[in-house]
Amino acid sequence: MVSLRPRARRAGIAALVVAALAAAAALVLPHGGGDRAGRVLTRTSSTQITAGVGWTHRWTAAPEGVTDAAGNAWDPDAGVVAGGSAPRALGAGSPAPYRYTRSGTPTFTLPVPEPGTYAVTLSLSAPERGAAPEASVSVTLPGGDAREVRLAGTGAGRVRHAMVLVPVTGDAARLTVGALRNLAGVAAVTATMARTGTDPLRAELAEEFDGAAGTALLPGWRHELGGGGWGNGELQEYTQDAANGALTGDGRLAVTARHDGGTYTSVRIRSAFEGLYGRIEGVLQVPPGRGLLPAFWMLGADVATAGWPQAGEIDLMESLGAGEPGTVHGTFHGPDGSERGWERPFTARPAGGPEKGMHRYGLEWWPGVLQWSVDGVVQATLRREDLGAKQAWVFERPAYLLLNVAVGGRWPGIPPPSTPFPQTMYVDSVHWWR
Repeated sequence: MVSLRPRARRAGIAALVVAALAAAAALVLPHGGGDRAGRVLTRTSSTQITAGVGWTHRWTAAPEGVTDAAGNAWDPDAGVVAGGSAPRALGAGSPAPYRYTRSGTPTFTLPVPEPGTYAVTLSLSAPERGAAPEASVSVTLPGGDAREVRLAGTGAGRVRHAMVLVPVTGDAARLTVGALRNLAGVAAVTATMARTGTDPLRAELAEEFDGAAGTALLPGWRHELGGGGWGNGELQEYTQDAANGALTGDGRLAVTARHDGGTYTSVRIRSAFEGLYGRIEGVLQVPPGRGLLPAFWMLGADVATAGWPQAGEIDLMESLGAGEPGTVHGTFHGPDGSERGWERPFTARPAGGPEKGMHRYGLEWWPGVLQWSVDGVVQATLRREDLGAKQAWVFERPAYLLLNVAVGGRWPGIPPPSTPFPQTMYVDSVHWWR
């Protein structure tokens, strides 16, 4: 028997909600960036963007330029780095851009075509032997602005990626790599233009769930209603009743699954706001019961016309409660020509457990890169070049957010008699900065 993961569930969900989404009025706020003319560098990214948002350039610690499996060119970093050690060869089994690494405190001066804000991704070598525990890298930006990026543990020899936003007012992105904890060095660096401006990110969605207790209809959110299994054999009927979803009066939203008279009910809401790129964060506490699937996630805003998985999906948090104690899932989904598409699943174990208190689930979403974090620790980074030949990158289009608690279905299974109802997911806040 095939156990269907979230991607199969989403396919059915999309089919059921297409009509409703097509009829709904979409609030689309356009991305502030645009393609402005700029100086063209010698080598551009594989997408041939020569300037503007999405422009990308790659450098490797290898002594000579290399081409990765996706066909992207990586230049040697010798002309853009000062300080740090000379490149040291690593195991030949690593992908071509990551076969050398620099330790010490290198400073990178990365030429860019125009001013703006750049997403700079450091590809960091893990120790070659033994599993690597949680790690961190400190980065100093122009003006002395220091950042620390914490990274979840990984297997020996695996490259980990840390992305930081670097404002650029001239013709180069500059940053200095400082202390490395449980890391061997910098194997490669990538710069991608994320925004045309250098101003701080601003919150375009800032939901604190303030209001009177019992308020069910929230400005800026829309209910998605109905039952029918939602493509996963789920048992709940989504309603807009306050008993299933309402403000608590103390700055939280309660999303409650109930079992009354043989019927399961719950709430599923989506944000009216639709955006492209940014920093997204939700602070949540999940219910502990087995047979539930609480979720904080995103869908491409064109799912009504493009379909699933062509529109793309990003799961910032899914939990199986007592079915998988202490664990949360984050998953990226996209098309590959098959019905179910591709997925990149990751897991995390928030300190104390996701059901024992509020935890912060975040996403950095910029052209060509997605970075998932839990409580400020980067758990996974996915970049366009990480995909296989048939796997399409579909995360350059607006998306919206969803919050829901599903009951039963193929993945969590039917709630056993030991699961008491009601079961509630509490949401403290949701923010989207761009």
